[in-house]
Amino acid sequence: MNELSNKKFSLSTAQVSSNMADEVVILNHDKGMYYGLSEVGALVWSALESGPKSFDELCELVMNEYEVDRVNCEEDIAALLDELLREKLVVDEA
Repeated sequence: MNELSNKKFSLSTAQVSSNMADEVVILNHDKGMYYGLSEVGALVWSALESGPKSFDELCELVMNEYEVDRVNCEEDIAALLDELLREKLVVDEA
C-alpha cells in the first residue's frame, strides 16, 4: 500500500483556475504565479474541483481513463500531488 493511500486532498483557497481545451491554467493569487496542467493533470484537477478526493480515488480515475498500470499511475499522481502541495495549490485533508 502506498503511504498516500489513506490521505485526502482538496484544492486550496489560494488559487483560481480556468479550463482551456484539455488543459487547466491556475493562478496562485498569494504568490502571483501561474501554472499549467496538461491533460492528465487537468483530469485530476477537475476531480478535486468537485470536492476532496483520496489518493486512491485519483489513481482509479486516471487508470479508468488512460491505459496505465497501477505502479506508474501511483508514481505520477504522487509526483503531481507533491508539486501541487509544494506550490500550495492543493491541501492535505489529514
